[in-house]
Amino acid sequence: MSEFVFADDYRLEKGPTRKYYQEFLKGLVHKHNNLMGVIQGFSSLILYDDGISQEVRDSAQQMQDAARSASELNKDVLVPGGCSECAADRVELSQMLTFWKQKAEELGAEKGVRVGFTPREGLPAVTGDSGKLSEVYVNLVRNAVEAAAEKGGGTVAVDLFPPGEASQGTNVDLFIRNTSPDLSVDDIRKAFKPFESTKGSGHFGIGLTSAAVLAADMGMRLGLRHAEGTTTAWLAMRPA
Repeated sequence: MSEFVFADDYRLEKGPTRKYYQEFLKGLVHKHNNLMGVIQGFSSLILYDDGISQEVRDSAQQMQDAARSASELNKDVLVPGGCSECAADRVELSQMLTFWKQKAEELGAEKGVRVGFTPREGLPAVTGDSGKLSEVYVNLVRNAVEAAAEKGGGTVAVDLFPPGEASQGTNVDLFIRNTSPDLSVDDIRKAFKPFESTKGSGHFGIGLTSAAVLAADMGMRLGLRHAEGTTTAWLAMRPA
């Protein structure tokens, strides 16, 4: 498993410093959302005017779309910024499999990518936060689906293994594999960095950052590797 690049540097320390930056970031997002609300409101008023030229209408629409995207970024940035701490509870994976399968198939259908979902028998409970664990899962599957969609006929495979089947130790292992363009080790390292994206300006580039931060908060380990046209995400979950 040494070929994996792990996001170990994304484990945020707990303490007064983190709390300060949480409050700072929450305040900044709140103020920024207020400004975006004003922009969206005034652009809507402009668009309601049937007498404006098409050039003005296009400009107002661009302004409204940009403000809406900025508001979405404000919401999403709180998680990788450490403002969404996780509880250390008992999570029964067996109770989450139906949702996980449906979500993977839904994300695949949106991009025309075939997704296989194969949980093995005997999956024990893990330690974590059920809601945040699902956020990690969705971010990883979405990233895999979007990468697979870049290649015609791309596929994604989701596999869950009980302890001892896929790796040594007591971890429960989640592997998400997808066909993808070739990636170097440097590309893999950059994938975890905030606001790094190879998928165009329509992506914020913080999905894998969010997954890394949340996984670390739950005491899990997240790694990526690329070999022979396949990228694999590995989430090692602690048993409860």
